[in-house]
Amino acid sequence: MIERAIGEVFRENQLAENAIAGFATINSKSEELGLLELCQHQNLFLKTFPPDVLSQVCVPKPSQVVGKKVGTCSVAEAAALCAASNFTFVESSQIMVISVGLGVKLVVPKQIFSLEGLPGMVTIAVAQALS
Repeated sequence: MIERAIGEVFRENQLAENAIAGFATINSKSEELGLLELCQHQNLFLKTFPPDVLSQVCVPKPSQVVGKKVGTCSVAEAAALCAASNFTFVESSQIMVISVGLGVKLVVPKQIFSLEGLPGMVTIAVAQALS
C-alpha cells in the first residue's frame, strides 16, 4: 500500500519517483515492517525523529487528533521537512531549539490514503531541499 500511495502522490504532482532521497517518520514507526521493506527494496534511508522534535516544526496541516495519539500534531509533514533540511536540534536543560533550514520547501502537504478492503492508512508528505 505504501508504494501505491507514493506512486499516486508523485503522479498527481508530476514528481519523479527516482528523485526520492529517502523516507522519514516518527521514532515509533522505526520498526514498521512495510516501511523497512520499502526502504530496503529501494535502497533508501529511513530517518526517524522523536515526537518532541516533530512538534516544534511549523506545518500547514497540524492534527490535534494525531497530537493526542503520538505526542506531535504532525508526523508526515514535520518529518519530511526535518529530513530534507540541514536539520539542527539543540537541547539543554533550559532551551530546545529546532531549526529547519531555509532551503527546504514542502512540495506536497500531507495526503492520507487507505485502500478499500485493506486495514490501515498511509500518510505521505513530500519536502524538497532547495539548491
